[in-house]
Amino acid sequence: MARKPRNQAGAFELGTLERVVREPLFWLDPNLKIVWVNRAWEEHVGRTGEEIRGAVCRAYTPSSTDPPDVASSFFPPPETLAGEPASVLTLIMRPDGERLARLLEFWPFTDSQGASIGILGVIRPENARSAAPGSRAAETHVELLQTRQALHARHGFDGMVGAGLAHRRLLEQVRLAATTSAPVLILGEEGTGKRLVAQTIHQLDPDRDQPLVPCDCQALVPEILERELFGITRPDLARERSGPIKPRLSLGPGSAFLLREILYLPRDHQARLAAAVGGSVRVFATSSQDPEAALADGRLAPELYYALTTLVLRLPSLRDRRAEIPLLAQYFLERANERGGTSRTGFSAEAIAALGAYDWPGNLRELARLVDHCHARALGREIELADLPSPVRGHLEASVPRGVSPRPIKPLDELLIEIERRLIETALEQSQGNKSRAAEVLGISRPRLYRRVRELDLPDDETAGLGEPDAHRPAEPGES
Repeated sequence: MARKPRNQAGAFELGTLERVVREPLFWLDPNLKIVWVNRAWEEHVGRTGEEIRGAVCRAYTPSSTDPPDVASSFFPPPETLAGEPASVLTLIMRPDGERLARLLEFWPFTDSQGASIGILGVIRPENARSAAPGSRAAETHVELLQTRQALHARHGFDGMVGAGLAHRRLLEQVRLAATTSAPVLILGEEGTGKRLVAQTIHQLDPDRDQPLVPCDCQALVPEILERELFGITRPDLARERSGPIKPRLSLGPGSAFLLREILYLPRDHQARLAAAVGGSVRVFATSSQDPEAALADGRLAPELYYALTTLVLRLPSLRDRRAEIPLLAQYFLERANERGGTSRTGFSAEAIAALGAYDWPGNLRELARLVDHCHARALGREIELADLPSPVRGHLEASVPRGVSPRPIKPLDELLIEIERRLIETALEQSQGNKSRAAEVLGISRPRLYRRVRELDLPDDETAGLGEPDAHRPAEPGES
């Protein structure tokens, strides 16, 4: 006798069935393949059942810049994968380019033994009141989806994800830069996304139909830089080549050139570059160092400085965007889902706390690589604290040990005295009890050090390692 399928949650009642039969429906098998859609689904999504049948749903946010993968719009939230009904906001990309923000209901069904037999999905209007509870686990996914939808509506692009005031200001500058052909100087620490900003500006420019050509001034030797920028100018080099080398700065209208780490460009090339800026090739330049300081110390020629600073964009570090880390981590996770492998749904609260506590010296580039690492090695669909690399995980564990409550905040005077005590103890230990050398390390006078040792009641004998061995030690080189 065949087993009768049942709804695991027990909430898909007759009234619900009568309502949804008139709405777009789809069915996912236990492997999350779309195996059936109704006519309302086809009309709503703009695809036939034959086109979509057999497609596997993967977890990532569809985007106007991503390949159109409509199946990814129907990936169930974690609660449904665990056997519970849930609803979640998604974005459906129609073949005509229209973006539909819709609410999806997911109703899992199992057999009498509890094994999954599939999931019934219902497409509802974005603001509909759902009979299935909202997915709390997918909150960051929904926030990312809404953020990218708002970015696309306002700016026409959604690849530069962010939500803070500084990021909104940067997006406005990017949109402004795309309306001109002026050179752009993009400043920021390593890994802050300077190349992405240049690519976004170039892609938004309707007159630029050629790819953005990069050139790394730090990585290339001066001879190659000269050849890339200006062509072969030395006769001996020209004879070694079988044909002429067309310089990058004369590629023609519609092309653009990205000079990475411009402050590493040799000084004798800078004046020639400054003369070429403003021609048919648009010039983007980036630097992780301060151009004003380079101008002051002579590393940057004034003519190049003034040629490149018509438009200057400054990118904040990830340390200054800590509130956006959950959103950015979800973005990189869903980008990793798109590349294949196990689809990860998000991060646990403990993992997000660790990401927020870390200093991120490599900025967005480091975060993207970390997420790729976790996506490949995580044991479950959600990335846990244990899945993070030890430097990131240890950063949080060192600040608040497991099972131990954070220490109460001390009064400022008490805290300063404790810090002073530790500094003096460390200086005396490093100088092997020599108070003259300890005072020099601390930047204070020897009498003041004696006084503070007494006032702080620090040990002052040789057995404690804080004695005064000056009279017994051999003279150091240079001492009289």
